[in-house]
Amino acid sequence: MKLETLYLKNNSRFANLLTSWANDRNYTIEEFSDKNEDPDTGIDGLVIFNQNQILDKDIAEIRELFDHKQKPVHKIDINGTLMVGISNLDLWIERNRCKKVLFVGSDTLIDNPNLERYLENFK
Repeated sequence: MKLETLYLKNNSRFANLLTSWANDRNYTIEEFSDKNEDPDTGIDGLVIFNQNQILDKDIAEIRELFDHKQKPVHKIDINGTLMVGISNLDLWIERNRCKKVLFVGSDTLIDNPNLERYLENFK
């Protein structure tokens, strides 16, 4: 991937897992404090990890913020096809020229073994 900086929501199990994953890949990690933070603070896009297209209310509100600011949003269903999901994310980052991206996902994703598969295959 061509990312430079990952923004992660603070105080979540999902963010803790992605922090260790991002550190292993030498990404810069910034904190996204809450859904009231302005997406114009240097964030280029939003990636939403989900299961079966189901979004938590707070994640749906964050998506709405990005939609209103006309920032690109990409959803990854971790129960979908692995290589298609990874290829689509890579293409999305390239086409939208995203360097600083907010990654969000529900804490319930931590219990799904497919999340680990996705993270292991991201470059």
